[in-house]
Amino acid sequence: MDIMTKMEGHARSTALKLWREKLPATVFDKKDPATPSVVRFDLKLSAATPSDCPRQVICDHAIVHETSPTYAENVLKFLEEDKVGIPSHSPAFQKIVQSKKRRYASVIAVVKRLAEERRLDYQPEFLFPLISSLGIMNDDMQTLMTFILKRFADTQKGKPKRPDGVEAKVIKGRFKVELRNSICFALLRGNALAMNNQGCSGVVHPL
Repeated sequence: MDIMTKMEGHARSTALKLWREKLPATVFDKKDPATPSVVRFDLKLSAATPSDCPRQVICDHAIVHETSPTYAENVLKFLEEDKVGIPSHSPAFQKIVQSKKRRYASVIAVVKRLAEERRLDYQPEFLFPLISSLGIMNDDMQTLMTFILKRFADTQKGKPKRPDGVEAKVIKGRFKVELRNSICFALLRGNALAMNNQGCSGVVHPL
């Protein structure tokens, strides 16, 4: 980062090349999901505002199977000990969130530094939206849904009346329902795929 910000042209390219040669070979532990061979995010969504540096939401999602043998006992213990406990704060959710934070910590740190130095033409926001096999969403998933709904509403502003007479608020309501239905379908498909991979009888491979 210091080379990128303090040097220019050929000198910067040469310094970066020499710096890379000093780095040790990267070794990944295949048993640790926090050290993948390729670091990538699932989705990036762009807002329209502000026009000079729009907000961008960068996501990496997961489905939490809190009823699986791996998590069920700890989740039940969590809910029994804290009667007003929020399900999305259970050990199953927290384990996956912490794993993702470790996995992307370096990338996020670099992007945030670039944003602080105004070297990006967008405002990055990182989210880890999670939804459980029972349909429970964490705060990041709720934030993502709100972002999508607002983005759709922004695209409808200033548009002329529809020839069929359907009002804008009705269209927005339909979009919200279809968004929820799409997430529910994706959840069902993900559960069917997981069960099929576990060899559960009576579960066909989802198309």
